[in-house]
Amino acid sequence: GDPEKGWYFMGKTPPDLAAMQAAHDAFTALLRSEGVDVILTEKAAPGALKSTFCRDSVIGVKGGAIVTRLARRARRGEELMVTQALAKAGCPILGTLHGEAVFEGGGFALIDEKTAVCSLSVACNEEGIRQVEMILNSLGVELIKVPMPGYRIHIDGSFMMIDHGTAIININELPYFFIDHLKKRGMNLIELPPEDNAFSLNCLAIAPGRVVMHATRTPRLAERLDKAGITILTLDYECIELN
Repeated sequence: GDPEKGWYFMGKTPPDLAAMQAAHDAFTALLRSEGVDVILTEKAAPGALKSTFCRDSVIGVKGGAIVTRLARRARRGEELMVTQALAKAGCPILGTLHGEAVFEGGGFALIDEKTAVCSLSVACNEEGIRQVEMILNSLGVELIKVPMPGYRIHIDGSFMMIDHGTAIININELPYFFIDHLKKRGMNLIELPPEDNAFSLNCLAIAPGRVVMHATRTPRLAERLDKAGITILTLDYECIELN
């Protein structure tokens, strides 16, 4: 990669920018066709190809948004572009992270209007969690902290809400206390089959029970989702994710 531009591919082939743009355009077109209001940043931070992962740089909650602070130096600067886009759209910014705090939106999920969960990891440190929790508590939202194993940085590869009271989980990457908590809440937990990859779990619910997911999901997971009444919208975004 080119460290000056912030490109790090860890031995992978540099991305096909045309293919990435095509995948991004297909994604935004799908969202718009489903009635989603898509707001684009006017530009990306210099060399920041990972700006496409805007889930990490901002958290949407009731009443506005929380602008996070990205952990990896190659992604620093994305926060400014997102802040400017939010301000232009008239979205209230409830808080921004500062100092030693790092927190990425992929490490956060709302379970319901009064409960959220976040990962404690290299991408969501204790100070970042403290600052996010202060904002959430002011909104009457409780934050559950889930330590992630090893260098797993985000909870969105292990836990994903897809409907009211329904989530896909990877039981091998979540601590027992959290799984037990979800069961006691009466949630419907769809376990990720061991033959499925992270593309299947790290999906996007654009409405309760309506989910955008990669085509690599296995028949076993598809059957479990169908049984739970989940509608899957298939989209090929591999060229974005792998880079």
